[in-house]
Amino acid sequence: MKAIDNERLEKLDIDELTHTFVDIINKQTSILIDGIENLINEDFEEFQDNMNYVIQTSTEVQVKKKFESKIFKSRLMFSKADRLKIFSKINDIKNIGEFLANKMLLYKVLFPDEEFKLRIRSIIKSLRFISEKITDAVKFIGTDLEKSHDICEHIKEERRQMRQEEFGLLKRLWNYDMDYLSRTFLYLKELIEGIMMLADHIKNFAEYIQFLSTKYLIFD
Repeated sequence: MKAIDNERLEKLDIDELTHTFVDIINKQTSILIDGIENLINEDFEEFQDNMNYVIQTSTEVQVKKKFESKIFKSRLMFSKADRLKIFSKINDIKNIGEFLANKMLLYKVLFPDEEFKLRIRSIIKSLRFISEKITDAVKFIGTDLEKSHDICEHIKEERRQMRQEEFGLLKRLWNYDMDYLSRTFLYLKELIEGIMMLADHIKNFAEYIQFLSTKYLIFD
């Protein structure tokens, strides 16, 4: 991703900088998910390109620095501390995604069977959904608190469904005829847990947005 022009960033207000930041992180999460799909399809070259993109891209740092330089000079709908925490939670999506991408590059795995692939595809489809929805929720929190709150309900419901799928996947994994120290077993177990770690963070972020929505609706 190309660097963002500093003059353009200078013209953006706090809301616009937040929206730009969350769009960049959402794109990186989408590419991470594309990479997992490529791994399932055994397209290892594309998989590595996707993971390296997630690890190496740092365009969001420009936006973060500009946000931090402007926030203390801005008059905002809600507190600067809440704004900073939102920004931090968006940034944590990047950090978890980068951590997962690094771990996935440690070993070239082959999936056990088509059923396992199908179930992995199911949870990454849900991960893409909640990543896009948290992006929408962040964008609405500055203008429509009720809509932001409702979007977060959809995130929480999707995450509950992911949890059911996760245990189905782990149960299937534990029942394969593999040595308990098998690198494939460990890789797949940690892949599932890494996907759910990211999903759990997004769910917790959604709950925080709902907290803010309720908090500020009282004073609306």
